[in-house]
Amino acid sequence: MKKLFTKILVAIILFFPLTIIAQTNHTVVVGPGNYYSPSNLTISPGDLVNWVSEGGYHDVNFNTNSITGESFGNPSEIANASLPTQGAGQMGSITFNDPGTYHYDCSVGSHAAMGMVGSITVLSNQSITVVDVVVNS
Repeated sequence: MKKLFTKILVAIILFFPLTIIAQTNHTVVVGPGNYYSPSNLTISPGDLVNWVSEGGYHDVNFNTNSITGESFGNPSEIANASLPTQGAGQMGSITFNDPGTYHYDCSVGSHAAMGMVGSITVLSNQSITVVDVVVNS
């Protein structure tokens, strides 16, 4: 039993640091029917989000709420970011490092008023020790 525990602990020590620094890629589909899918996304710090348009002319606006005209109040990392208006294809990618909730919409025409809004929640980067992993397993 002691050998098994030691092997598991060694595997955790060798594998766990790789999972901490691994970046996950997420894709948000920008639909021709005025939607983002998924419209709400929860990610970890350092994750990359790609926006891909399936058609129509849309943008990804993180700056000013297109419905109210007020700032989204997003974390400073992305306060004035936007991905350009375009038809089908890759719109752009953003790596999110700061924890918090980021709101965005499509500022083209009245797309936001028709429900083309989204949010990304970046979780807090909590420190997890090997002991935490063993105790919680």
